[in-house]
This record gives sequence, structure tokens and C-alpha cells, in this order.
Amino acid sequence: MKKIAVTGIIASGKSVVCNVIEKLGGEVIYTDKINSELLLDKDYILKLAKIFPNAVQNGVVLKEAIRKQIIENDSKRQALNSLAHSEIKQRVEKIVSQFNGKKIFCEIPLIVESNMVDYFDEIWCVVADNNVRINRIVARDKVSELDAKRILECQKSERQLIKIASEIIENNGDIKKVEERVKELINR
Repeated sequence: MKKIAVTGIIASGKSVVCNVIEKLGGEVIYTDKINSELLLDKDYILKLAKIFPNAVQNGVVLKEAIRKQIIENDSKRQALNSLAHSEIKQRVEKIVSQFNGKKIFCEIPLIVESNMVDYFDEIWCVVADNNVRINRIVARDKVSELDAKRILECQKSERQLIKIASEIIENNGDIKKVEERVKELINR
């Protein structure tokens, strides 16, 4: 079985690429979905409450409160990454161990931070122009352009991801080009 990571910084269009993969019959694990499931897991929430006591109320995680703290505080961001990435990695490995197909894909935005670079056989990096990513963040998250730029500043640089990538997929909005590139990569 071949394990292929689909990565890229925020708003590069990883989901678009994964939707094309699924349309072509590929199986995709979404780490953002796993993270959402963790935010409903009582044991995980207790661990999270130790790091962010004001961001968990009555067993409910206040994601916006966490987001604000991790943007402003590197040590809080590192503590969250340490907890979340460990849990996500375990769940990805469990899903993969139960898979019987030839190729499995994993959409994983924070591949470096999660220490999963060596876990995958290939890494496909989705890239987009900076102004395209900013516009996507503004539209998707309903934030100002300045806030979108701040969000991008918290990310690993795209250059770091390109260095570890086995393949690059450009996604500046031309879905036909994305589809052609993904088909080419899947069929080789």
C-alpha cells in the first residue's frame, strides 16, 4: 500500500485536490475531520482544558478562544500542537492499518509539525499565490485582509513544504488544471 500526504499551507486548496482524488475513486483521510472528532472526545477535552482553562466551558471547547491564544502565544501553540498532533497521528495510523487498498491519501496541513513526514511514501504539496490564499481566507473565514495576513504568518513557509514534497500541485483557481495534474499523478 502507498501512503500519500496532501499538504500545503492554509488556503492553498488542499480540499479541492482531495475532492478531485475522491471523485477519481481515491480514499482520503482528513486530519481536520479527526481534529473535529477530538474536540468532542471527553478525555481529549480534559487534556485541552489543562492547557486552555478559559477555553473549555462545561465540557465544550471554545475554538475561537483557543485560536486567539495560539496566535498570541507561541508556547500555547506548541503545547496545543504537541497534544493534537500526537492524537491525530495515532488515529491516522489506526485508519491506515485497517485499509486494504493500493493507495490511501491523507490531507494533512501540518505534516512537519506532526512529525509525519517520514510516515508517508509521497508528499504532494498544494501551492497557491499569496494573494489568492489571502482572498480565500477572507471569504471563507469572514475576516479582514489584515487578519488573513496574520493567520498566514503563523504558518510554516510554503518553501519549507516544497522542499519535502515529492510532487507540487498548483491551485490558483483553475479547477481543470488541478484535475489534470491530479489525474496525471494518480495514473503514473
